[in-house]
Amino acid sequence: MLTAEQKNFYATFGFLVFREYFAPDEIAVIRRELDEVLEAALHGQPFSHEKRHMVLGCVERGPRLVGLLEDDRIHGVIEDLLGPDFVWITSDGNYYVGDTQWHPDAGGLLPGYHLIKIAFYLDPVRQDSGCLRVIPGSHREPFHGSLRSLAQHREDPPVYPFGVSGGQVPAFPLESNPGDVVLFHQALWHASFGGGNQRRMFTLNFTAPPTSDEEVALHRRLYDGHLRHQRTQALDRVYPPGFFEGGGPRRQRMVRPLVAWGFR
Repeated sequence: MLTAEQKNFYATFGFLVFREYFAPDEIAVIRRELDEVLEAALHGQPFSHEKRHMVLGCVERGPRLVGLLEDDRIHGVIEDLLGPDFVWITSDGNYYVGDTQWHPDAGGLLPGYHLIKIAFYLDPVRQDSGCLRVIPGSHREPFHGSLRSLAQHREDPPVYPFGVSGGQVPAFPLESNPGDVVLFHQALWHASFGGGNQRRMFTLNFTAPPTSDEEVALHRRLYDGHLRHQRTQALDRVYPPGFFEGGGPRRQRMVRPLVAWGFR
């Protein structure tokens, strides 16, 4: 699926971008389903355009969206990078508003454990209109740790330890159009600046098969955090009913550990 050059690029820089990966008619269906899921979670209220609206487990709620987990273009790439026994975490769907300051995702919580995020941006995004910016190679130590002070940008009031604001940090912009797919190591430092007030984006999240108690414990911490979020939305579970029983052998394989751990 991936070439040796692509694997080398990902290992070194921490990201890949697949241009025109999905056709316009496919994206039209995907966009429609995402909007339906996001709007349903607003419970009849209009989107405020003032703060991010996020729905955890959005992909699991739509037939075309959940089909992406087993789509050759997604499954094949993840299998190439994580091996055949990779594990599903969950998804999130968003209407983004404004800037997102520098941070790594859950891949920064346990050094050496491999977590991948795939992002679909369903509106055109450019360097100064909300595209993902990354610091290439920042998923790897010691570079990753040397950037931890960037997290101070998110404090109130913000602190700028390198003397520049978030938008001025040297970075690579992953500009994209609907149909492109962005993949990155979750330990990679990333951010977004200059976006509008309703950018549509959703993510798929995967991990390598856990091989230690610490890695299983990370899955438990992530799940517990997701469940706490769901309870703020008056939901008592992370995954919608039927998700673990549905799909084909590919989905069943990636969720088998979640079932064994008693997640729901």
